[in-house]
Amino acid sequence: MKPKRTSAASSVTDTVVNVVLITLDGHVGGAFNRARVRLQAAMPGLSLAVHAASDWDTQPERLESCVED
Repeated sequence: MKPKRTSAASSVTDTVVNVVLITLDGHVGGAFNRARVRLQAAMPGLSLAVHAASDWDTQPERLESCVED
């Protein structure tokens, strides 16, 4: 039995990938957001999120958002 052949284009457009980066603080946020624009243009099914744990004690809604992502 031969494996099913797929093209690179179909595997990229059909793939959904969720990536969540959790940092101690927001120091990488700017670089991450710039990378997100480029990566999502190259891979439409890519979902990227970044969360800073330092925000969670004063902004509990940010922790909820992280858990949801």
